[in-house]
Amino acid sequence: MQSLRDIAPYLALGAAVLAVVLLVLVVRLAGGLRRLRRAQVAVLGVHGERDLVSHAQDLEEQVRNLRDAVAGLDGVITAQRADLDRAFSRRAVVRYDAFRDIGGEQSASIALLDETASGLVISMIHSRDYARIYVKELRRSVPDRALSPEEVTVVEQALVGWTGKPAAPGPGVPPAPTEPLGPPPADSDAKEDA
Repeated sequence: MQSLRDIAPYLALGAAVLAVVLLVLVVRLAGGLRRLRRAQVAVLGVHGERDLVSHAQDLEEQVRNLRDAVAGLDGVITAQRADLDRAFSRRAVVRYDAFRDIGGEQSASIALLDETASGLVISMIHSRDYARIYVKELRRSVPDRALSPEEVTVVEQALVGWTGKPAAPGPGVPPAPTEPLGPPPADSDAKEDA
């Protein structure tokens, strides 16, 4: 028993050192667990008892819902683009003297065209005795009636726009014509010499 009494202090010291090491290890693990829980709350939020797998499933469902919403919006955007292509986005006004005896450029032609070069050309011819309004329709740069030289000019200005560069045609639309759109009308009352 003498040998047990000789080594007892060493065993007690070893047990105390082991206890201190284990205590330090427990404190470090508790601190790491605390940091992990804070990080988990930052990722999961404060939703009570949840694990990462259910959180990942919830996130996947939310992403799927967002994809469906974006796919639905894609159709709406396509429809809006089609509506915008049909809006009168190209316009021009040309003022001129329709008759030699009347000055001041009282007559005018207005072109209202969409991105496909379709729309209206409205001409207002003013004289001392009367005023006339002519409306002509264009479909993809092709007029339904012959255009006067002023109407051709106003359509060309509307197609070129304010930048001086030809407008880019919409999808499936031929580019704007580079030649005049049509000969002047054969029976124009407005262009008679007074």
